[in-house]
Amino acid sequence: MTEVPGFLLELGLRPDADERAVRRAYAVELKKIDQETQAERFQRLREAYEAALYWARHVREAEAAQEIQAATANAQTSGDVAQPQPQPVTVPAPATHDEHAPSLPPAADADRTVPRHDSVRDIMVALDTRLQEDPLQTVREATVLLEATLEDPRLLDMDARVLFEANIAHLLACGWRPGHEYLFEAALVVFDWRTDSARLLRLGQAGHVVDRAIVEQDAQAQQSPADRDTQRQYLELLRHTADPGPQALALGLGRVMHAAHTYPTWLRLTMDTANIEHWRERNADLARSTVQNQPSMASAHSGSISASQMTAWFVAFCGAVILIFLLRTVATSEGNQGTATANSAAGRAGAAAMAEAIRKLPTSQSSPPSLSGLPDSSANDATARWPALQAPANGKTGANAPSAQRPAVEPDPPVAQYTRQPHVAYPTMSKRLGEQGRVVLKVMVQPTGSVSDAAVLQSSGFERLDAAAIDAVRGSQVVPMKSMNGRTVAAWYKASINFVLSDVASGSATSTRPESKRNYGDAVTAAVRPNILFTKEVPGNPLVEYTLDLAADGKILAATLSRASGVPEWDAAALRAIHKTGHMPLTEQGTVPPKMVLGLRPKVQ
Repeated sequence: MTEVPGFLLELGLRPDADERAVRRAYAVELKKIDQETQAERFQRLREAYEAALYWARHVREAEAAQEIQAATANAQTSGDVAQPQPQPVTVPAPATHDEHAPSLPPAADADRTVPRHDSVRDIMVALDTRLQEDPLQTVREATVLLEATLEDPRLLDMDARVLFEANIAHLLACGWRPGHEYLFEAALVVFDWRTDSARLLRLGQAGHVVDRAIVEQDAQAQQSPADRDTQRQYLELLRHTADPGPQALALGLGRVMHAAHTYPTWLRLTMDTANIEHWRERNADLARSTVQNQPSMASAHSGSISASQMTAWFVAFCGAVILIFLLRTVATSEGNQGTATANSAAGRAGAAAMAEAIRKLPTSQSSPPSLSGLPDSSANDATARWPALQAPANGKTGANAPSAQRPAVEPDPPVAQYTRQPHVAYPTMSKRLGEQGRVVLKVMVQPTGSVSDAAVLQSSGFERLDAAAIDAVRGSQVVPMKSMNGRTVAAWYKASINFVLSDVASGSATSTRPESKRNYGDAVTAAVRPNILFTKEVPGNPLVEYTLDLAADGKILAATLSRASGVPEWDAAALRAIHKTGHMPLTEQGTVPPKMVLGLRPKVQ
């Protein structure tokens, strides 16, 4: 029995459905969807409709071609003199077909095109049946399966291979099924989708969906190794179970919800997203059961205390309060008397110590100078010349002498002066999410000028930016602080790092200079560059140029490669950023040119 493709099941159709039945089923399903709030479901329905329409057209054309061939064969067998010539069957060519390539005669083209689509359809039905009956278990198994399928003689034709590749992209874009996570990874390698995004985007809407999933997967990999690996562990658990247990829910639900919000397309293609809702419901059930199992104090003690016991407890409480008040009053009175006596004794002891100190002074000095009007250095010298003046403060001249000095208040750390500026690396994920802000740090500078420790005094509001600022300052070199005797000592300094999304790198450890008014070119670059995702190191700084066709409102209608950089990966990353931008900014007059040549380099100059 032939398996029904997934896009026909989405519309509730049979394999022999015609175009009219496809359109009717699409209209019925469309009425069940709110396109504003259910955008993802609408997109999936639209992709299934397009694929089903394509399927129905080619089934009809294949049947017509077979009827013509059968009629021709019957006429030749009967020996008729006048043999009707079969009409050519027009089959739309794939997007990658070359217009200037030599074309076959109409009859030959029909004989070649119709069987090609039939063979690709048969291969896809067999592959889909194999995936449903025996889901893939590893990426290696999926890679071997795709490579073996491509070796089929029916896929030796280039157009047939392109059609097969488009069907694989559509199969993935329709959503996750068991084993699709391995098929997704294998397809990236076999068809080279990760590095050649332009090839993927030519496959239509399904290619755009897969391309967006690749971008989100790369963004997830840009996290710190610890966060990335931990999040993937819980995503793997999400793929296999709808009830992971209370401990896994408590630790992993936040990371799973973060992934669902940040990487929705990647998750939809590689795992069962319905389990996310199961996790949330299970967590809510656990929270409710925890609250219900905790008995309240009122219910535990209701009815256990009589009225006489309450009266006795109230009287005892009032008596205790009165007794404490009386004891405190007596203690305060005795304390005041003791304090007055101690102060009198301390005063007599201090006067005796002062008289003894004055008697021991040299005769050339009639009285010690006052310290209150001297600067700090004079006060230190005076203290050294008259050490007896420190006796009442530091020595114990009486039993009730003061025992400790007031603690010094830590001053605000000075601003760090660099001998080697910090190298600030703007996190790629923060650029993609538009995170920016100012981080103020407190850094410990050693006598050698190296930074041994750093702490955040004022956060930017984003953990990635705070961590990047700490990493940048740790690699800098600061002018160390010197003591009174001229030696360098360890001390705390204050440093600040500004993260601003602009063409000019904000690597300064102090405040950023105000930017001058940007021209239109700067506005275009600022709109496109945050969407660039490219981490590969390339020699030099190659330039790629794309010619953009723009609508009156700035919408990008088409992007054509006019000058290659020589690095295909960079060309693909730039094209992906242009498609993600979507609109170019308007000029001060509120207009945009109909055509624009946009040049981009990997490194900001």
